[in-house]
Amino acid sequence: MTQTSTWIALTIAAAAFLFGGLAPARADGIVPDPGAAAAPALLQEAQWGYHSEQDDARDAVRSGRVISPGQAKQAALSRFPGKFLDMSFGGQTYHVKIRTPDNRVVVVAVDAVSGRVVGAR
Repeated sequence: MTQTSTWIALTIAAAAFLFGGLAPARADGIVPDPGAAAAPALLQEAQWGYHSEQDDARDAVRSGRVISPGQAKQAALSRFPGKFLDMSFGGQTYHVKIRTPDNRVVVVAVDAVSGRVVGAR
């Protein structure tokens, strides 16, 4: 073995010795049991309480309170044909951004409960 490869081997062995027994840990010191029923709660806790707009929309659709984003997109495109650009969810309204064939950008408001187009700007 050459001197360089000896140093590389010793460095790898030292790193394995020093860091081999360490595993990622949670900040509160609780190690989750993979088979435990509390796994979804641990996953939610890992988000640090952050609940995004997408989370709100998903929860509302799952509960049956509102239509799906795909249904809102289709409702907007049926009234304003063009290229779908973007969508956001704001409580009771989906805002669907569409580029029309004449290159105008239209934001279509779709009622999230009924699925009807309620306005555009």
